[in-house]
Amino acid sequence: MISLQTAEIDPNVVKPGWVALLIVLALGAATVLLWRNMGKQLKRIDFDRDGADDPAPSDGPATPDPSPTPATDATPTTTAPTQTPSDSKEHSEH
Repeated sequence: MISLQTAEIDPNVVKPGWVALLIVLALGAATVLLWRNMGKQLKRIDFDRDGADDPAPSDGPATPDPSPTPATDATPTTTAPTQTPSDSKEHSEH
């Protein structure tokens, strides 16, 4: 019996088999079929080309509620004042 450690595989003799070719061909065929099916599905979508830029009608308001937001939602962020190079020179001289 030949052990795996002593058996050397010649890269010139080992080639991809028919199974690998069939898998690649099946994947290619599946891709083509899915592509065609997606094209058919996209052609079935009905939309109005003339009013494509108009907003869609809805039952709700078109804009958010104009009332002011509660104070709890709007938390002000405080940032440190930015210094210009001239400001930093003035502060370092004191």
